[in-house]
Amino acid sequence: MNVGLDARKLRDGGIGTYIRNLVAALLDAPGDERYVAFVSPADAGRLADVGRPAEAEHLAGARRIAEEERLPERQSLAAAPGRLSEVVVRAGKYTLAEHWVLARAARRAALDLFHAPHYTLPLAWRGPAVVTIHDLIHVRHARFFRPGVGLYARAVAGAAAKRARIVLADSEHTRAEVITLLGVPPWRVRVVPLAAASGLAPRPRAAVEAFRRARALPAGYVLYVGARKRHKNLALLVAALGAMAPGTRPPLVLSGERWRERDALAAAARRAGLAGAVHFSGPLAGDDELALLYSGAALYAQPSLAEGFGLPPLEAMACGTPVIASTAGALPEVLGEAAPMLPPEDPAAWAATMERMLGDEAWRSALVRRGAERARLYSWARTAALTRQAYLEATNA
Repeated sequence: MNVGLDARKLRDGGIGTYIRNLVAALLDAPGDERYVAFVSPADAGRLADVGRPAEAEHLAGARRIAEEERLPERQSLAAAPGRLSEVVVRAGKYTLAEHWVLARAARRAALDLFHAPHYTLPLAWRGPAVVTIHDLIHVRHARFFRPGVGLYARAVAGAAAKRARIVLADSEHTRAEVITLLGVPPWRVRVVPLAAASGLAPRPRAAVEAFRRARALPAGYVLYVGARKRHKNLALLVAALGAMAPGTRPPLVLSGERWRERDALAAAARRAGLAGAVHFSGPLAGDDELALLYSGAALYAQPSLAEGFGLPPLEAMACGTPVIASTAGALPEVLGEAAPMLPPEDPAAWAATMERMLGDEAWRSALVRRGAERARLYSWARTAALTRQAYLEATNA
């Protein structure tokens, strides 16, 4: 079977993580399927680094065949002795062009199945398809986004879900949203959970300290990893830390670049007296640096108002960091009893719980143990097996 995967969002946060880990796990799985990844020009060859070391070696040394096509975009094929090849396509994400450019590239690749790893499925593709819908936050909580974004998401996700033979959802929560908000029959929606990458594990203290010094990060920090969108509810985290006594208040570290001073969150931090207590990790080069960041945290906080899965807290658990999370979306389903779960509108409760987590070593140790056990329940091998099963069902339908 020849399966195509839209990998143009390879550099994106959550969806990029999904694509990289899924491709690696599919290549590790038994079977004779061959995979064609459709990538942006800037990402040509990047998938050579996501598989097993042996597979990566084959791909890194693979012969490249360049083809000039009489198409609006320029295509090139990167072939390998293994089961993965790349087709470079010129099509912007969330544009009208992608619906025709991708479909044309898929037909030329003689696909048996097209997998859209987010809710955009090319309108001009008429063959069997599987689509993954990670969440419908843009639809359910349209007020958090620019005008029109919610309507666009409902239309595009709805069209993809109705045309795909099987819809994959990261959680039971998202599955229920797909059925309720998009009207997809339940029998066509499968739950395929995500997992922490195998490279995410506790790091040695010396390595963590060296990383912390190199990044000028404080000791004993509370960590948040991910986007800073409104539904991530970081304002609650700022308010909770601001409510803590200065002598007991831990520093806060956010992944990524420093915020702009005009940012609403930066203004909220200044009002809460946290201007000098917020730090930023800067760019992270792969899972090793991400694991060092998680491993250095005293606790990880996920205060979201909505989540389709909640991968960062699971990653933190895999790295031996205790987690506090909100009761929103799929977080209770994913994290179970391995983390204290609090309402996402109660900063006083968050402040009190964080103070206890930082001061109660016995409780912290129990949370670390339960978190590690919880993270081990999920694996990308299982994700790949369930995904491959969906491929087989979709092509035999």
